[in-house]
This record gives sequence, C-alpha cells and structure tokens, in this order.
Amino acid sequence: MSSSTRVSDELTLTIGALARELGVTTRTIRFYEERGLLRPTRSRGRQRLYTRRDRGHLKLILQHRDAGFTLEEMKELLDLYDDAPGPEGTRRQLERFRDIALARLSGVEARLATLQTLRRRLKARITYAEGALRKPSRVNGGG
Repeated sequence: MSSSTRVSDELTLTIGALARELGVTTRTIRFYEERGLLRPTRSRGRQRLYTRRDRGHLKLILQHRDAGFTLEEMKELLDLYDDAPGPEGTRRQLERFRDIALARLSGVEARLATLQTLRRRLKARITYAEGALRKPSRVNGGG
C-alpha cells in the first residue's frame, strides 16, 4: 500500500508518512494513539490510516506538548472540538486553550521571579566570597 490513499473519499496517510511529514517518530504517534488522543482507522490489512483530521490533531498535540500541556489537557482540547466540529467547537477550544495557557503562564512567571531572587542571592554570595578571597587572612594563607 502506498503511504497515502483514499478511504471513503478522504485522503489518508500511513503512520510512516505522517511521521515523516511532521518530523516525529512512529513511536510518538503510537504513544498518542495509546493515550486516546489519536484514533486512526484501519485498513483491511489492519494498517493504521490517518486522516486530515488526525494530522491536524497531531499538529495541535505537538504544539501543546511543546508549550508544556499535559496529556489530559490536550485530550480535553481535542474533545471540545470533536464534540462540536466547526466554528462553535473552535471557539470553545480556543477559550479553554486560553484559560489553560494563562494559568501556565502565571506559574512560569512565578517560577521566574523565584529564580531571579535566587540569582541575586547567589551573585551576592559570590561577590562576598571573591572579596574575602582577595583580603589577606587565614582563608588564603595570610596573617
């Protein structure tokens, strides 16, 4: 079978073709399928066949993964669209995406503030240590 074919008048891709197109491994695709995020159809020979919808879902999954979303959050977003395909599903998906992203951003900003405080404290301790090392004392063998 070729890497793309038509089933029920819809273009489909094999797992290898989809992996090559999106720059991921077939194992990555199987992982998301095992977690219920992708639902490919099967050929008569039981080969996975991915539709344009599956390809779109995988693109979203990869983008959300790179933004730190959990598998549960990704599934929720995909289900919102699948429950109401079209403009309404897109609107609901985008609203929920925004809410999740804002919460994640708030957490990232809090961690950054903590890291900046730690950075200032470490620099102050380094400055102290360097100053102490420059003075003649018992630390560096003087006096």
